[in-house]
Amino acid sequence: MNDKHFNTGLLVAILATIITILAPNYFPQKRLTIWPNTDLITYFYASKQSDGTPSAFWLNQEQSLWRCVYPEDNKNEYFACSFNILFGQNLFDSINIEEYTYLNFKINYSGSAKILRIFIRNADPAYSTKEDANSTKFHSLVLHTKDLKEEVQIHIDEFVVADWWLGQYDISRHLSRPDLSHSVVLGIDFVEGYQPGNHDIKIEKIEFVGEWISEEHWYLFILGCWMLGIFSYAIVRLVQLHQQTKYDVQIINQLSDNNAQLQLETDKFRRLSTVDPLTQAYNRFGIDQIVATLMNFNKGKKENKSAPDFALIVVDIDHFKRINDRRGHDTGDRVLQKISAIISTGIRKQDFLGRWGGEEFVVIMPSTRKEFAIALAEKIRMMIYDTVFEPDNPLAVTASFGVSDKLANEDFATTFKRADKALYEAKAQGRNCCVIADDELPL
Repeated sequence: MNDKHFNTGLLVAILATIITILAPNYFPQKRLTIWPNTDLITYFYASKQSDGTPSAFWLNQEQSLWRCVYPEDNKNEYFACSFNILFGQNLFDSINIEEYTYLNFKINYSGSAKILRIFIRNADPAYSTKEDANSTKFHSLVLHTKDLKEEVQIHIDEFVVADWWLGQYDISRHLSRPDLSHSVVLGIDFVEGYQPGNHDIKIEKIEFVGEWISEEHWYLFILGCWMLGIFSYAIVRLVQLHQQTKYDVQIINQLSDNNAQLQLETDKFRRLSTVDPLTQAYNRFGIDQIVATLMNFNKGKKENKSAPDFALIVVDIDHFKRINDRRGHDTGDRVLQKISAIISTGIRKQDFLGRWGGEEFVVIMPSTRKEFAIALAEKIRMMIYDTVFEPDNPLAVTASFGVSDKLANEDFATTFKRADKALYEAKAQGRNCCVIADDELPL
């Protein structure tokens, strides 16, 4: 398996993964319509009024409009008035609400109540019995009637178990958490805060909405596919390993020889007079030697190597002549020294800083692309911009940057010209900015 085929396969796998991750957004949602639904049983659970009539009844069943009457002369401490929808024929005919994520709820309410309650009961043999319908776990959620003018979307996790139910049935801690896996009834009732009179509710929509497959299971499926692919690739690579051994040894030896050669060249640079005495950066001769060594070192490499020989940053101090004219050359020399120190602090250990001439510096970044170099240039630009020069008589100094990297079959002079052109564009844009070079010089 060569690099081209591997990269193509990897790209296809990544694209497929992205599509697969986004796919659930386009899956149809799983819906369970509770209302309107003629297959379900409904009933009112309500206290009686003083004349013996129930306090809850249909006003217009076809329009799903019912009324709860709170009497003026009510003397009962507890007053019940609720509408209930059964999910089955008996207590343990249930549905798993936990398969859904949201409850879409739309009613029209008319009356004085400030809040009403939605409740769901769950039947579990661990605490529920057929003889006691109230033993089903009571989950509830309180809604403000002022928020019911529009459809409300309720997350299933918002339902909590009522404290009175936990206390009444002395439920142990491990059974006290919310559980809607065996839901048997959904209801609407009133709690404290409503006044005597009529309370009318028109039910328009009660619907549970969820996903056919949870995000967790979907992502586990994607992860499993990747693990299978990685395992298969590892097997293929192991089969090919015996063919690569000799080649790998050869490459290692070659790299060792190259490293030794680089070390010799490094020692040679140290022996040469390659340092600018003012800024302690490499001078032009030193930069030329570094560039030549890098280019010779990479000459024998394949043309499709992953990174260029080097990236080049050209730095020019803005309005440096004005500094010399107004503050004197001593100040200008100190500014040059400070700029050199700032750049040295900002670059990596393997990078090379040189003073190209006057107020112009260059940075050579081995095996680096221009996209990384422009980021580093921007970092150095901000370091210079944030530095106070000549604290006793503060001086604001900025610099402009041109960035390029060496293209294949391109000499250093051409690379420098492209970076220098980018530098002039930075100057033309108002200075104190970084510009990345085009890959071709204009004719």
